[in-house]
Amino acid sequence: MIKELGVFEYHPQQWDRFVAGELWRSWAENYPDIFDERDIQIAKTQAGPSMRLHFHEWLAAVLLFQSYGYLSLVEQYEFKAQQRKQAVIKRLLPSNVFELVTNHNDAFGKVQCPDLLCFSPDYSDWFFCEVKGPRDRLRESQIRFFDELERVSGKKIRVIRFQSAV
Repeated sequence: MIKELGVFEYHPQQWDRFVAGELWRSWAENYPDIFDERDIQIAKTQAGPSMRLHFHEWLAAVLLFQSYGYLSLVEQYEFKAQQRKQAVIKRLLPSNVFELVTNHNDAFGKVQCPDLLCFSPDYSDWFFCEVKGPRDRLRESQIRFFDELERVSGKKIRVIRFQSAV
């Protein structure tokens, strides 16, 4: 079953700075091994209120790096258009897990992979991490897919939850 990593607080000013572009630009600059050009392009394209949809995922990736030294692939790593991320998951994941990650929609619908694929810089360890904001919950389709991903990979899906400090 899914393993909770904890509930973390963020300040609303962080959210505002992220949506305004200040914080995500700073994180992209300070963590180039986490946020690649495709992530930055998505941030630029979705600048403003739409970018708020990515705040918790980016914050979780930074926290996991600062706390454990793990890098993260942030969202959409299962899609072929994400060439760098695809190269990382081909190197990182066993073939049966790679196959499930990249070809799961027929069996599970339009559910996406967990938000983050976290891994040690030397590729010796990895795990999937789902990120949930204050009002966000795991959907039944996610639970079904994540259960299968756990079964095939032999690794627990971890969840980080966020709540506003105010």
